[in-house]
Amino acid sequence: MNKLILILSGLIFLSQGAKAESCEEKQGAVDFGSGTTKAFVAVVDVCRKEILNVVYEERLPLALNEALEKSENKELPPAVLEEALPRIQSLLAKMREQRVTKISGVATSVFRVAKNGSQLAQNLSQKLQIPVQVISQEREAELGFWSALAQKKNVTRQPLIVWDIGGGSMQMYSRQNGKIHIYQGDLASVTYKNKILEVLQFKDPKKISSPNPIGRQREAALQLAKNHAYLNVPSYFKKEAPTARWIGVGGVLSMSVQRQVHKGAVEFTQSELDQVLKERVYLKDSDIDSDYRISDISNLALVLGYMQALKIEKVETVQASLGQGLLFYNLHH
Repeated sequence: MNKLILILSGLIFLSQGAKAESCEEKQGAVDFGSGTTKAFVAVVDVCRKEILNVVYEERLPLALNEALEKSENKELPPAVLEEALPRIQSLLAKMREQRVTKISGVATSVFRVAKNGSQLAQNLSQKLQIPVQVISQEREAELGFWSALAQKKNVTRQPLIVWDIGGGSMQMYSRQNGKIHIYQGDLASVTYKNKILEVLQFKDPKKISSPNPIGRQREAALQLAKNHAYLNVPSYFKKEAPTARWIGVGGVLSMSVQRQVHKGAVEFTQSELDQVLKERVYLKDSDIDSDYRISDISNLALVLGYMQALKIEKVETVQASLGQGLLFYNLHH
């Protein structure tokens, strides 16, 4: 009898182990952003709908929106992507080394805005042999929200607002009482930097890339960002902003600003950001150790201007990508 119980217990244990193993698979996603292309591979549990662990993650700086802003015909020069293709293919090769079951791709703002963006995304899909979908800004906001949920386990405090700033667009996303609120903005890292060049420095962004040093134009630059927030952010976000829990995703908030304010930390306050901007506003490009030096300082001013206008005291940050949000969303849908 005891021997029979042991055999049955062993069979149950093996069947449970086989079931757990059958639920797990490796999935990958690529986020073709306006300033950075991000690769993401994770082990997911399709039964429990969880991302178990990240096995590969890499970011590739590609100034696509900068190239589009300099374009005379509102097209993204195909040569820019052709030049970057070997590096993108290298990312995909490393992802496939992880033996992923599938890889999905999403393309964001620069591919939406460029006249030839859809065709370039299709070309990428063919050359990389993965599906690449140009997503709407509303969808981008939604995936940014899911990327935050994938990393933040405790999201019970309401209202929760996920804030995403990239190279060419800005999104805010919130769910409250069963209703979804989305802000779809056009002021972002590159577009704001170019506004400083054009409006405050009387320079042509098509010829000059960097506004550094911003120097004494700090207050005027902040006012540009504040005015944009006052005029464009919906009333829901203005009302909830001072008491909401803000989570920042995307390269500007979670990488550029967080790294400059407090590298290694996972949040920053309005007062900390204000102090750092005062310290860095006189830096020239040669003083800045970053792949994004032409927009790093203006990123600080953009975020601070919005925080001051909306009375946001603190922003938590997570280094999440839309690819991660896509995987997590697909698990739940």
